[in-house]
Amino acid sequence: MPSEIVLQVLRHLWATLKPLDIPLALVGGIALATWKYIRATKDVDVLMGIGEADLPDVLERLLAANVRFKQDPPVVDVGALAIVQLQYEPPETFVDVQIDLLLARSPYHFQSLDRRVPTRLPGLDVEIDVLACEDLILHKLEVGRLIDRADAAALLRANRHALDVDYLRQWADELKITEELSEVWGEAFPGESP
Repeated sequence: MPSEIVLQVLRHLWATLKPLDIPLALVGGIALATWKYIRATKDVDVLMGIGEADLPDVLERLLAANVRFKQDPPVVDVGALAIVQLQYEPPETFVDVQIDLLLARSPYHFQSLDRRVPTRLPGLDVEIDVLACEDLILHKLEVGRLIDRADAAALLRANRHALDVDYLRQWADELKITEELSEVWGEAFPGESP
């Protein structure tokens, strides 16, 4: 479960960016709670559907809201995504929380933003958007860290009967992560394949 401080950061980030009418979706550890899987997390990860040409206006707005760059330059290129690494210290907490803004670049990422789902998370008094469960699984498999694979397997187990498996297979093939999907499916459901 995310701490109250992490939720304060998410609330502040959402209030800062939502008026810009940019497609946004929560990804990462906090988003898991929407899909029946809860784990602790210490940061906020948001997928944004903007081009890099629009990024300076977004960064200016964030800086005006006391969100700081974690590094200079703030944008890190990681292939299909660019990540803007930021930090925010909620008032009177004396704790910096990392914010990763993932900038959508591929047709898949923009489609996943089109499929985002509005939700209210426990402990959060504002409605936010999260990736659909299938897209969160695919996102986790794309990132590929051990914790992301474990998250993907947990999401599969918790949401098996509600998943659009054809959608998962189609995009896993497009994203060249079919092997990863098969492996994680086998971890979630031993002896089976998607």
